[in-house]
Order: sequence, then C-alpha cells, then structure tokens
Amino acid sequence: MGVAKMNFRTDRDFAEEMDSKDLLAEYRERFYIPRRSDGQLYVYMCGNSLGLQPRDVRNYIEQELKDWETLGVEGHFHAKNPWIQYHELLAEPTARIVGAKPQEIVTMNSLTVNLHLLMVTFYRPTSERHKILIEANAFPSDHYAVESQIKYHGYDPAEALLELPLRDGEVTHR
Repeated sequence: MGVAKMNFRTDRDFAEEMDSKDLLAEYRERFYIPRRSDGQLYVYMCGNSLGLQPRDVRNYIEQELKDWETLGVEGHFHAKNPWIQYHELLAEPTARIVGAKPQEIVTMNSLTVNLHLLMVTFYRPTSERHKILIEANAFPSDHYAVESQIKYHGYDPAEALLELPLRDGEVTHR
C-alpha cells in the first residue's frame, strides 16, 4: 500500500484547508493552551517533558492525592486506581502510541531514571572508549545522570563528558 502524495504549500489557505480535514481536531479542546502576553494563543509544539495540560487532569490528580491522604501506602492496593498495577493500566494505551504489543512495553519511571538504567546496563567504558557526547542544553537532571555514571566508573567528567553546544542564534540542535 502506497502513501498518498500531497502537494504541501506554506500559505494560510492551505493550512486552514488542512485544519478543516484534521480528524483529531476535536482533541484540541481537551487541553489548556497558554496565551502570550498579548492574549493570543501560543502555537505550542513542545512535546517532550511537558506538553499541554489536559483539562481533566486536575480531577485525576485530586483523586490520587485523596487516596494517598486517606490510604497512605495501602494506596498501592486499595486506591481507586491501585498504584501497584499502573504499569498494567498503561500497557495497552502506551503500546498503541508506540506501535507495539502491550506485552512488549512497560511504562515506568522518569526520563532521567530511565537514562540512569540505560547507562547502568550499557555504558561499559574502557580507557580508549569512555567519553559521552551530550547536548549542552540537556535537562540538568539528565546531565547529572550522565555525569554520575562517568564518576561511578572512575572517570573525570571534565575530561569524559563532551558537550555539543548550540550554534549561534539557535535554540535546538540540528
């Protein structure tokens, strides 16, 4: 099966035409979109650590806080959504997002914790190969994770951690 060919344009009419055909457009109303100081909505394209806040997230968080307040550690087993099974509750929807089978994935930890786990598993430095390249504007916690792994293996981060700087005038790497 081939991919349909589309002639993209950069004009406003084309953008509005594509918006009118967007099958996911209804989901936009499910999120808060920050406003600029002039009152206009931001064009929000940050999809990494902190995407847009879902409008209904407050209710979910309040439920978890209430369960924590009233159940303490027993929330692992007796909360409205028992915490010990979160990885199971998230398997099916996460698998759909990443195109995997539910039994092939697990949702866990934070990006920084997962970075630590990745490095504990795979970072096997030698005297000839121990340097790590990281973007200079990485999240501080990710930077600390990499630095701590270098130190753990007996190397000096000042020598083993290479930071890739941004080009002048740019805010992302290319």
